[in-house]
Amino acid sequence: MAIKDYLSTHQRQGEHRSWDVFREKIPTVLLKAWGDVLIECRRNGFIGPRAEGERIVFRQIISTNDIPGDLCTLCYRDCKRRERFDSGEMKYIKDINKNNPSWREPEPCWA
Repeated sequence: MAIKDYLSTHQRQGEHRSWDVFREKIPTVLLKAWGDVLIECRRNGFIGPRAEGERIVFRQIISTNDIPGDLCTLCYRDCKRRERFDSGEMKYIKDINKNNPSWREPEPCWA
């Protein structure tokens, strides 16, 4: 059985379904692979998978607090660059360096 089939079966169980109980029926190798896929999808803003017909469809996060998202938005890493954007420090640094042609914004860790 493919993970799509497991998701579809889980969805049909109704309101009282429990993923923690249901996941015990999924082979360990498939569950591990699915976990790796979900981690990568979450990093890219895709959450809430569900089976629709022959496909797995995700919801997508496109912003947080009215700020358009990027790969930093959902990153779980401790990152000085993200802190600088969140605090407004990066806006200040950009402003004081706007006439400095050698200044470059720091690369994100995922670049």
